[in-house]
Amino acid sequence: MNPERPLLVQADRMIYVQTNHREYKIIHPVIQEIADLIKTPSAIHVYRMSEYSIWYACEQGITYEELASFLTDFSKVNPPHALLDWIKEQCERFNLLEIIKGKKGKLYIVSKKKGLLISLFCEKEEVLITKDGYEAMAIRPADRSRIKQTLMDAGYPVRDSGGYEEGTEASISLKPEVMLRPYQREACESLIKRRHLDGGNGVIVLPCGAGKTIVGLAIMAEIKQEVLVLTPNDTSLRQWEREIKNKTTVKEGSVGIYRPGQQTMFPITITTYQMLTHRKSKNGSFSHLPLFQNRRWGLIIYDEVHLLPAPLFRFAALLHSTRRVGLTATCVREDKKEKDIFSLIGPKRYEAGIQMLEQNHWIAKPVCKEIRVQFSEEDAVAHWYKSKREQFRHASENLKKLDVLETLLERHQGEKIIVIGSYLNQLKQVRERTGFPLITGETPKEERERLFQAFRDSKVTTLILSKVANLALDLPDAQVGIQLSGAYGSRQEEAQRIGRLLRLSDKGRSVTFYSLVTAGTKEEERAGNRQLFMIEQGYEYESEEWTS
Repeated sequence: MNPERPLLVQADRMIYVQTNHREYKIIHPVIQEIADLIKTPSAIHVYRMSEYSIWYACEQGITYEELASFLTDFSKVNPPHALLDWIKEQCERFNLLEIIKGKKGKLYIVSKKKGLLISLFCEKEEVLITKDGYEAMAIRPADRSRIKQTLMDAGYPVRDSGGYEEGTEASISLKPEVMLRPYQREACESLIKRRHLDGGNGVIVLPCGAGKTIVGLAIMAEIKQEVLVLTPNDTSLRQWEREIKNKTTVKEGSVGIYRPGQQTMFPITITTYQMLTHRKSKNGSFSHLPLFQNRRWGLIIYDEVHLLPAPLFRFAALLHSTRRVGLTATCVREDKKEKDIFSLIGPKRYEAGIQMLEQNHWIAKPVCKEIRVQFSEEDAVAHWYKSKREQFRHASENLKKLDVLETLLERHQGEKIIVIGSYLNQLKQVRERTGFPLITGETPKEERERLFQAFRDSKVTTLILSKVANLALDLPDAQVGIQLSGAYGSRQEEAQRIGRLLRLSDKGRSVTFYSLVTAGTKEEERAGNRQLFMIEQGYEYESEEWTS
């Protein structure tokens, strides 16, 4: 026992980390690799290890011996033997199964453990014994992803070294003046260097404003084959088209947006997840999917891959012989579908945190503040007569927040501000009280683009935004973000909304993100979960009780 150490490791896979310990900066990067942050009470942060987090550590080359040594060396008491046994088992499982390509291009799944393939899902006569004593089973290319998902669900990740079909050649290069930052080059190389090992598929995690699109373009330029780019919305769609035309040498007519009326494909085709999964009826067939399946893509880029909708998992499975790259600011999914991303898109290949990029002056420095707002006496009484679900919305739409908002707008007068919320009625009230323009999903595209450009040109200094602020919004001069309401405890949403402020402007200043929550309610509790994203990045929320 060594009580001076910074960790307490428990048999239930929880790790308690003393954040004010002198060795915290040493251990924090490793903890991030092997566990997920779940709570942040006071100076103790609570992490939980999962199968997925251990497999990710293995993917990064961390061995069981290194994990056991780290936990033993930095823990106040020796880690329980049962926990070390579980970690060892997960590390062993990571290396047990692999898909390889045999003679004549036939695919096999190979197991290093005798009897494993038979016990999981196949008949004995289908299993072959290789010369090395391993077991192997031939699989159809069409079953490739189904088998990987089945095994993942059973707790066995599969290393996919089966290679991928080459797509139609395409002339794609970055323009000479486009220079990659060091981390962007590293992110690109994390995929390209594996091109001949496992096809070069996987997920790249970079903060908003760090240039994920540029990384996607660099990967396109390396592979030089036809590309399908999938995006979450029309704004992102247009940004990808603009960036490709501005930063690559792709010829006119070689890049375009797929539109259902035209049904035209391009060497670089951009479309939305919604377009790809469109059906005329709930049980009908996908309207546009066959057109995409019939093209020889060399690469599919999944932008904001953490938002991959459930029907797209099926599409990802159908195109499993194609290289796949996921781009995102966070792999966190509140529905715990990270394993699906791991098995269908690929493991996380590269990640750079906000703090490292901020300290190198590549993104703006964020200052995060939580302001706790009380109800009026009347609303406080009404709150407790509502259902739990109604209580969350009632707290989110607390009218006192609008008073706080007006004060903050006065405090930051002269700066460029975005006001963000989830409830249209609340946002319409803000528009009525302030006169600032409101942009929602119902705002026509042309009007939306006009207002965004007016903000960039400083003709409009404050915008009120609904959930359109959550994704692909390029407002590099935004200095202040004020969040009035948000989804239930969504770390994804917090990451995206703060990300609207991180794009570095020429002024090189810090940015401020306010989160307004109603004190003593479920909203305050769930705000704690939302804030885990930034806390894990090394930032704390300054708390303020609003008394005026």
